[in-house]
Amino acid sequence: MQSPPLLASRARMIGLAAAATAVIMSILLAANNVMVANAQQQQTTTTKMEKVWETATELKTPESVIYVPNENVLFVSNIDGAPDGKDNQGFISKASPLNGSIIELNWVTGLNAPKGMTITNNNITNNTLLYVSDITDLVEIDVNSGKIINRYNAPGSAFLNDVASDNQGYVYVSDTVTNTIYRLDTKNLGDNSTNNSNASLQVWLQTPELNGPNGLYVDNSNNKLIVASLGAFSNPAGSIRVVDLQNRTVNSLGNEGTAVPIGGLDGIEADSTGRYYYVTDNAGGKLYVVNSNGTGYETLDLQNQGAADLGVILDENLIIIPMMQDNKLEAYRMIR
Repeated sequence: MQSPPLLASRARMIGLAAAATAVIMSILLAANNVMVANAQQQQTTTTKMEKVWETATELKTPESVIYVPNENVLFVSNIDGAPDGKDNQGFISKASPLNGSIIELNWVTGLNAPKGMTITNNNITNNTLLYVSDITDLVEIDVNSGKIINRYNAPGSAFLNDVASDNQGYVYVSDTVTNTIYRLDTKNLGDNSTNNSNASLQVWLQTPELNGPNGLYVDNSNNKLIVASLGAFSNPAGSIRVVDLQNRTVNSLGNEGTAVPIGGLDGIEADSTGRYYYVTDNAGGKLYVVNSNGTGYETLDLQNQGAADLGVILDENLIIIPMMQDNKLEAYRMIR
């Protein structure tokens, strides 16, 4: 039976509409495929990791590790309790960079929940100093004696995290909760008195733009502070910020999610060339290799959550990652 003329016309219109929809969908799909391909291209993995060693599980929630060349040793901060608990359980360990063996588990004790660290030299005494964040204080340790010589309180702080120093004598400390970066001027520090009146830890930058600042790295050649942000603790979705050390302006390193990663970012260090940043994702169990010019990144899977504030041995292309939940360090040689 033939369709009435009106029904046939409607059928032709529906057919044409369906054909047009199919064409539009194919165009959108093709465009989407191009976008996905571009995103995947930016994250194509060319860097390989070769595991060199790992420590025994003697450490207690290790959060940060730093290599000290003139001592040829690794210092490791151990939280050993709640990350915000003032329980006097935290400590610093010494480990071998050769094989990860623990040289001295309880090298410095009397801390609460130590996290990020940096090394400087006292211009007056010429002592090597280790600075470590400890919830609301920046603790100064004499490396030669292994003794705590100063504690600098950060006014208004809640959760001090990473520490970094520049070549001008300043030490920077991030506070993840209050979106703050504090600064200590070490140029005029006196002798190892317990109450040094020549210096104080002051708010240097406070802005929501920091988005939960965690890891810090100073790019001295470009006068920049590179910040790996955690985001909110309840929803880790931070990225990488660039702070001008002179005028304190804050910018994103690059287009977030495509050119630079988004996640629960923790530690950040540069490779020996300065072309790449190594960035850990604590909640995601990832290591990102990020172009320092903000044009792309690679993702390497660490298989476990808890990757924290990493250290580097530049001459050996070696990175050392504290695995907080596994109570150990893992060392990898980076191969490009």
